[in-house]
Amino acid sequence: MICLTFRRMLYGFVKVMVRLAMPFAARRIRILHAEQLQTPGPLLLAVNHPNSFLDAILLGAYMKHPVHFITRGDVFKKAWVRKMLHLLNMIPIYRIRDGKHMLSLNEETFVKSVEVLRNNGILLIFVEGFCENQTTLQLPLKKGAPRILQTCWQQGIPAKVLPVWLEYSSFNRISKTIDIRLGKVFGSEIANDLQSATCMAQINQQTEQQLLHLCSEVPFVHQPPALWKRVLLFLPAMLGAVLHAPLYLPLTAFVQKVSKDNVHYDSILLSILFALYPSLLLVCAASVVCFYCTVASMANCTARLACIGTELYPLERIMQCL
Repeated sequence: MICLTFRRMLYGFVKVMVRLAMPFAARRIRILHAEQLQTPGPLLLAVNHPNSFLDAILLGAYMKHPVHFITRGDVFKKAWVRKMLHLLNMIPIYRIRDGKHMLSLNEETFVKSVEVLRNNGILLIFVEGFCENQTTLQLPLKKGAPRILQTCWQQGIPAKVLPVWLEYSSFNRISKTIDIRLGKVFGSEIANDLQSATCMAQINQQTEQQLLHLCSEVPFVHQPPALWKRVLLFLPAMLGAVLHAPLYLPLTAFVQKVSKDNVHYDSILLSILFALYPSLLLVCAASVVCFYCTVASMANCTARLACIGTELYPLERIMQCL
């Protein structure tokens, strides 16, 4: 009970922090059909995967109800990381590159996924099966989500599917526009026979059709700000760039080296900035307060010395000396 309460508190804290931080990481976040974010479980989110773990962070932050995430298994190797990821509702999925002996653990992942939906939870799966910095759907879709759904429907679990399309205007810049486009919920009504192999194909077909439609909706159109705004904000923008350069430039160089400019670059950079930027603000605020207190203290000491000097040398004597 205590562990469950702590898990909910931790998840809620991370969710609030991400919601507060995202406006600083993106110029604009557009949500199409935002009412779908309120959809309760049992629900499976069928999502494309363009930007590493930032995709999961985004949807976890903006969905009304807690989300469980199917996550690549190689990040669960260290014990303390594994415990932390479990607390954040992450379930590992293993691939052949993780070792053939690890593939047997996927059966446990499958059982846990069905259990999440049985308990009216929300499960997120990246249906492309891999991450690629692309703005197009990577086909064919994998069979993991259809298998989970077919099992749920056969067991009488009324699980629904919500296709979600994520799109980023940039994968290497902070000032980006992010689209969260939510499709139409569908359920077992799209399957002709829940027992046949065609059921899985029909699930993927419906998911693919919706994701392709969402992909073509509301394309990015860059609209530069008016000239007067650019002139008015030029100096504040330059000041902000100068103040942030000591943190941002070394950090981008470090992340480029660590990530080797792969698909995880943007997510790693934003995660580190989320962690370090509040600390930077606290250091700056503390420095300003210390500077102010030091100046005030020096001014106070000077005033006291002046008062002592006046007492030792009365004004009349000072005037005589002059």
